[in-house]
Amino acid sequence: MMIILLAAVMAAMAGTAGAAVSPTPQPLSLQDRDFLILAHQGSLSEIEAGLAVRERVGEEGEGQVGRAVRELAKQLVVDHMRLDKVIRQVAGELGVKLPGEPSAAQRERLEAVMALRGAEFDRAWISMEIDNHRQALVLVKKQVESGSAPQVRKLALTAEHVVRNHLNMFLRAREVPVPSPSGS
Repeated sequence: MMIILLAAVMAAMAGTAGAAVSPTPQPLSLQDRDFLILAHQGSLSEIEAGLAVRERVGEEGEGQVGRAVRELAKQLVVDHMRLDKVIRQVAGELGVKLPGEPSAAQRERLEAVMALRGAEFDRAWISMEIDNHRQALVLVKKQVESGSAPQVRKLALTAEHVVRNHLNMFLRAREVPVPSPSGS
């Protein structure tokens, strides 16, 4: 009787031990992996763009757009640093190696804008940010709709909120009158 009871306890323990072991995680889809990489590079690019404004805005006048760009740049850096922290965390959990810098195309575009001065810089920077955030919104929406990893889709929903808010801020800023370059 004791042997039967011991066998029953051992069998029950073996069943719970097997249940405690998590199944092998599914491999991450190419879309999920690409989203994490592109979202990270996008955040790095936006952080660089925001920091670049500190060097430029106000150098050649203090027009309304200059102040707007300065404020937008501060918000851009704060929000994308926060978002990128989450991106890096999710990527780490899923074993995705992230690049250390924005893409070459992102860097080239920022360098072209940085070559401008005054109100021309302000207009080009806002235009670049509108384009960047529209492209990011397309990427994020695709991930929300068809991503496969739940934690990456959740991240995409968070990113969608940030990207949409930024896009709206930049669209409003574009409407602010820009002083003419000859007026400085």
